[in-house]
Amino acid sequence: MRRFTGSMLVLLLALPAMQGQARAQDEKEPPSPQQKYAALLKDFSTQQREIVAAYQKAKGAEQQKLLQKYQGLGKDFAEKFYKLAEDAPKDAAATDALFWVLQNGAGSAVYGKALDRVTALVDEMPLKDLARLLNNGKGARNVKFVDSVMRRVEKDESAPQAGDLLAWVATNGGTTSAGKKATERLVQKYPDHPAIERLCQVLANSKASQAADTLKQILEKSTKPRVKAAAAYALGKQLAARTDTLGDKVAEANKVAAEAEKYLAQAIDLFGTDNAAALKTAAEKELKALRTLRVGKEAPEITATDLDEKEFKLSDYRGKVVLLDFWGNW
Repeated sequence: MRRFTGSMLVLLLALPAMQGQARAQDEKEPPSPQQKYAALLKDFSTQQREIVAAYQKAKGAEQQKLLQKYQGLGKDFAEKFYKLAEDAPKDAAATDALFWVLQNGAGSAVYGKALDRVTALVDEMPLKDLARLLNNGKGARNVKFVDSVMRRVEKDESAPQAGDLLAWVATNGGTTSAGKKATERLVQKYPDHPAIERLCQVLANSKASQAADTLKQILEKSTKPRVKAAAAYALGKQLAARTDTLGDKVAEANKVAAEAEKYLAQAIDLFGTDNAAALKTAAEKELKALRTLRVGKEAPEITATDLDEKEFKLSDYRGKVVLLDFWGNW
């Protein structure tokens, strides 16, 4: 009887604790905005990986469908991120979510609303937070947004993050007025900024008339061999591409080609001092192509087999009109 009474007493004493645990589970707090944001990021990344894995196994039309799905995934997730921002407008996660939509959700129904809200935030948020959000994303080349970032830079030009923001506008602003202005200021004030290398890559493919002059300024002002090499390489590539647009203007083409060779050779020397083997190899290939394959040069020797399985050389047809048809089948 005493044992039974003791057992009952222990059970009765434990009952409130058990009830408290059950109540704690029932009253479990919902996830915070930051947790929801992290969960959305994880889900987005997981789906990206799954599509990539499926793409690698697929073929033909199915690959094309998966590619379109991958490219449209940001648009599909945009409304989820925007809803998070609406549900918790004062939480830091809301700002992160809005920037995510701007950087990944172009073409979605909520993109315009996110753009308006982010543009307003740019004017008031701490510069260190703005720099972090811009550098964490893949860029948002909307002219309205780029202009808002440039205005903020001009407002706080002495801030420590001003260089980072100028770099972002310069590399994402393209040929817009803000992009051109940011490029000029970045080169003048921060010629050794880490983003200058990326800027050189952008300028290498730019058709803007001042691109070559900007690259020459970088080459002159920077003190870092890697940056100077990037500028020389970009300048050489740009000039090499220009030679093919000169048609039968042989004298001018030769002059431009000589200048391109000079900068490419300079890039090769500079890359060799800064552990940049891949870039050095690329510059060497560019220089070789300029010297042997540009318009007006003699075609290099080709040895191949014709349709009758007879071996021939291109030089066998010297002095004759020859049509070369390169084709492949995969």
